Amino acid sequence: MKTRLVQEYFDDSARRYPTRTAVTDGKNTICYDGLSSFSNQLAHCLKSLGVSRQDRVVICMRRCVDYLAAILGSLKSDAAYVPVDNKAPPGRWETIIEDCQPTALICDGFTLDAIRNSVPGLIGNLPMISLDSNSPGYGESSSSIVSRDQVSGYETGKPEYENDENDMAHIIYTSGSTGKPKGVMISHLNIKTYIDWAVDCFHIGVHDRILSTAPFYFDMSTFDIYCSFKSGATLCIAKDELMLFPQKLIQFVEQEKVTMWKGISSLLMYMSMVGVTKKGLMPTLRQILFAGEVMHPKYLIDWMETYPDKLFYNCYGPTEATGISLFHRVDQIPADDQAKIPIGKPCKKNTNVLLLNEDNSLTKTGDVGELCISGPCLSKGYFNDREKTERAFIQDLLLNPSPKRIYKTGDLVRMNDDGDYEFVARKDHQVKYMGYRIELSEIERNLVSMEKIKDAAVLLLESEHQGVDELVAFVESYDDIIAADVIGHMRKQLPPYMIPKQWITMDKIPRCNRGKISREALEAYYRNMRRAKSC
Repeated sequence: MKTRLVQEYFDDSARRYPTRTAVTDGKNTICYDGLSSFSNQLAHCLKSLGVSRQDRVVICMRRCVDYLAAILGSLKSDAAYVPVDNKAPPGRWETIIEDCQPTALICDGFTLDAIRNSVPGLIGNLPMISLDSNSPGYGESSSSIVSRDQVSGYETGKPEYENDENDMAHIIYTSGSTGKPKGVMISHLNIKTYIDWAVDCFHIGVHDRILSTAPFYFDMSTFDIYCSFKSGATLCIAKDELMLFPQKLIQFVEQEKVTMWKGISSLLMYMSMVGVTKKGLMPTLRQILFAGEVMHPKYLIDWMETYPDKLFYNCYGPTEATGISLFHRVDQIPADDQAKIPIGKPCKKNTNVLLLNEDNSLTKTGDVGELCISGPCLSKGYFNDREKTERAFIQDLLLNPSPKRIYKTGDLVRMNDDGDYEFVARKDHQVKYMGYRIELSEIERNLVSMEKIKDAAVLLLESEHQGVDELVAFVESYDDIIAADVIGHMRKQLPPYMIPKQWITMDKIPRCNRGKISREALEAYYRNMRRAKSC
């Protein structure tokens, strides 16, 4: 069967393996046939609410089995789904909803309660479906709120799909340099090209059980969801609380007999740091892919020495290129904690790369250049923002008689003697933290919007744990400020992972001659402060 649309991965597996477990969250489990029927009902319900081709459906709920029904139901209604962090402040929900202009919203009872208390204007103006049957809001229905019971009254047959493979499948919102999140548009073709390669490359099959730790509003989850659905494997959703207690996460891996995990590097480093990686644990786990940020060799050495029978891959790929763009199988344990772990070579069939200088000319062999990506995995750009799209996605006029689009990642890399690419640095002030892509200027704009703060700078700096970074805020104030007040202000606008962990008050934020923040001076100040503290 030739797959046009990503939901057809699931449809095909549901036809072949109706009784196999499709998704489990450790508490609730659903088979392919059951998930097929419920997602079809949800799609018919969405259509009855006016959802049609290329409309947007916002999904804002906790990680659970029903989340996958929400994704599939949205796709089967011909819409593009927009996953939103249910822990983000309501102000951020409003910003995203205002930008993507959804036709409907799918939530659970707890999120519905939060909306009622914090963003009451949405109720009555936006059709909502509340799926959770075990929390506040269950059973509630009105002209604008549909309950789970009402969804279950719709027909279970698969709706006719009207989408084209070039239509959007989802929009992933990431941090924006202007202080406003930007929505990356990902098409069915983008995902299909990526997943077809990934399933083949990593030999994923029907007997695999894939661990899901990445939030569904994070692009890394694309691998987990669609590799599972294409291969007929089981998706094992680790609840958010398991990420706080690594020992419990390992117990979940063992309980669910997980065979594959694509995890955020910082989570693997944290597990090593707190000493839960012990020989003999997680015997069914055979492949570990890590991505999202740089893995410090110290912690990779620990993982590889503890689990010599497992395969380890370093993966790289920006949201704008859908998933993994380059990868490197780590065959040898790093020699020491100063070793460079390559991000590897481009994925065959779906990714081409160039290294460009500032003038968009090709770099010489061995030189550092900006990594630029092209291929069928490349996003259509940023939703509702042509200017930003044209700035990041340019025409490649260098190597082809017919120009093609390339994405300028902002990552500076070089090629080593083995032909593998190595990450060197960012060319701007965007950082990767806990797997999230963050524009530091978005945090800084939020800080200086406070009356008492005159100037501010935020950097990602190494914490007391080697190789583990944290956000540090440097603040210049008009008056005495209390960190708790500042954090309270920020929580109204920014998600928890964007709130700095350390606060340093300064008489004056150092700036260079052109008025830009001197981040080098702040780094030196921070290093000296830590050195003095340790003496």
